[in-house]
Amino acid sequence: MAEYEVRGWRGWRHHIAMVCLAMLFVLKERLLAAGPTPLLSARDIVELLAYYLPRRNRNEEEIFRAMQLRHSHRAKDIARRAKKRAVF
Repeated sequence: MAEYEVRGWRGWRHHIAMVCLAMLFVLKERLLAAGPTPLLSARDIVELLAYYLPRRNRNEEEIFRAMQLRHSHRAKDIARRAKKRAVF
């Protein structure tokens, strides 16, 4: 929940639902591994998932293109909200 940056009610509910599901997943994994690894942490689980889950390698150009698209969407959202605020 520390990464909260949502502005609207719908987004907040979505964010909280995803955080709760992630926390439930981590809890279940910790309970399953309680015997052999009693000190398993969320960070350990994240590192294991990063190692075991298949990923497509991306080059620098793809990463920057995705980043520019996200920035464009954020800028449009900021402008839309500023316009909406100016109406009131």
